[in-house]
Amino acid sequence: MRREVKAKCRGCGRIFLKKDLNRKGYCSECAMKRMLNVWKSLHDKKGYWYEKWMTGMIRWAKRMEQEKHKKKRRRSAESRSRRKKG
Repeated sequence: MRREVKAKCRGCGRIFLKKDLNRKGYCSECAMKRMLNVWKSLHDKKGYWYEKWMTGMIRWAKRMEQEKHKKKRRRSAESRSRRKKG
């Protein structure tokens, strides 16, 4: 018979079975509190999670813009071959 592994919750510090904690190490109550804080931060448009989301969106938009310009500069093999023949 295997011994059940116990671990502390990273939020409240209470001891739980390791299988009852999520992969980040929080119990369900602390995980829900964290999730509500994230939602509140995004809804209010201020705070750590909103700033993190906003920087990610800006980086994504810049990457999409760069890909759009790369596609415009590339020429297909057909257009290059037509140019050489003509």
